[in-house]
Amino acid sequence: MAIRYGASAYKNDGSSSANAAPSATAIKIANPSALNGVYWINLPNVGPTQIYCLMDNVYNGGGWMMMMKATTGTTFNYDANYWTSSNNLNPSAYNRNNGDAKFDTMNYFPAKDMMAIWPDITTGTGGSITDTGEWIWLENNFSDGARITPINFFTNAGTFAGSAPTGPYGGKFIRDAKTFSGWASGIFSSQADIRFYGFNFVNFYSQTYLIKAKVRWGFGWNENGEGLYSSPATLATGGAPGSDDVSGGIGMDTNFGSYSAGDKINCCNDTTGINRSARVEIYIR
Repeated sequence: MAIRYGASAYKNDGSSSANAAPSATAIKIANPSALNGVYWINLPNVGPTQIYCLMDNVYNGGGWMMMMKATTGTTFNYDANYWTSSNNLNPSAYNRNNGDAKFDTMNYFPAKDMMAIWPDITTGTGGSITDTGEWIWLENNFSDGARITPINFFTNAGTFAGSAPTGPYGGKFIRDAKTFSGWASGIFSSQADIRFYGFNFVNFYSQTYLIKAKVRWGFGWNENGEGLYSSPATLATGGAPGSDDVSGGIGMDTNFGSYSAGDKINCCNDTTGINRSARVEIYIR
């Protein structure tokens, strides 16, 4: 980034279309005191675009660009084509107001880190970042450190071509859900087994039980003694996942409300969360 020294300013500071920056992180590096707000970002394939950015250091150092926001509802359920297509929705709604919007940031910016803010979870504050007064999920290096556009990531992450034993399955497993800082009893519900946290979770018993616990970013659960999802022995014997009864996260499906985001209990939970649709904002950098 070229920096203009002198009376005021930085070139490419995001203050106008002509001064569009390559990213919010670039703005933050050039101007560490940059404030949260709308900046012009020079997106690949699109050019200068207005994007809401979180610059405050409290957000894991700042430099975040909004890619999507969802009100309570079903607009961004698992099968919505917004996850995998280069479309947008309400692109001028670049603010933190309650509403549904998808931005070209999600389509064209090769990202490394992803963060979700849950504005209407008021039963607790913290999660992955503990001092913002909000419930937050943070997954740095979400694609194993590689930069990738989110739509390409959600098209391909963790998918399996086969079926075992009765339906499609997959998921990019990150860790045991109950060890994820963004999960907490009273916020998100759970069951004793599977305990999947990651991306593109698909229940491979859905054809048998007619249960779809798919989630784009979030959790997979069951309670029938399968153990942890990531166990090679469990996967090899077709033991995970099973007839899931709880789901939660972002981009949910069918029996679990088809929520854009939230938490849903059908039965057999071992902890109880908000058990409803929820708002969410997703950012990348």
